[in-house]
Amino acid sequence: MGSFGMFPSFPSSAIPESSCGYLLQELKVWVGLIWDEVGQDQLERERILLELEQECIDMYRRKVDSANILRVCQHQALADSEAEFTNLLLSLGERSFPGREERMNQFREVQTQIQRIASEIAGHQPDCNVLVNEGDLSLKKLDKHQNELQRLHKEKNDRLRKVEDYIRGGAKPC
Repeated sequence: MGSFGMFPSFPSSAIPESSCGYLLQELKVWVGLIWDEVGQDQLERERILLELEQECIDMYRRKVDSANILRVCQHQALADSEAEFTNLLLSLGERSFPGREERMNQFREVQTQIQRIASEIAGHQPDCNVLVNEGDLSLKKLDKHQNELQRLHKEKNDRLRKVEDYIRGGAKPC
């Protein structure tokens, strides 16, 4: 039997660090034994092994390319779905859709102000607990609360103006 040390050594970057490289090494051993028995020429052995190695590398590249194409398609499908979601929100009257927590904070802030002003108008202390209906966090509902807040601000300012008018006019407030 001949020595297998005469086969050309390939840089590690030429063969992927995977089962492909391992399979080529095993193939060199087993095919080398067979070729020794039948008397295959050394140059022909090297040529065939180089062809096999190139086919293995090409197949590996095709698989990597295929995986990359699949990844790109999935990213595109995700982007398309996000665009469709945004279009649905726009068609439902939503201008944008901030994160759930941000929207909850917007509702909590507006409802806290509504409660504070309503309590001031009614003449009692505001309740510290503000409950946000998590089932309806739409912009339409937020706009409704903001309109209510503006109405309460106007009512409070009107009442303060009346009190100031009474005080300036010399009359005592009720």
